[in-house]
Amino acid sequence: MSSIRRDQGPTRAGAPIVGWDRKFGLVKISPLVNWTKKDVWKRILDEKIPYNPMHDRGYPSVGCWPCTRSVADEEDERAGRWSGTAKTECGLHTDSQ
Repeated sequence: MSSIRRDQGPTRAGAPIVGWDRKFGLVKISPLVNWTKKDVWKRILDEKIPYNPMHDRGYPSVGCWPCTRSVADEEDERAGRWSGTAKTECGLHTDSQ
């Protein structure tokens, strides 16, 4: 299972709901692929689902400590991931799998 969404950027825009992950040799299911950020936050707030408090402090995408920074309002939600590098994905969600 994966929580990637197509609206998270160009590398995820064509993500399938169900696909074959060659790298790990398994079926990958992404049930939220057609959801938007707004859809996700509506569900979180409506259902009172606990979430990482870093989201309230300018971190819309949370990764490991050295690779994550807060983002400005005008930036893409994943701009704080691997900031200062050419990397855009962790390696789990790339097309080269």
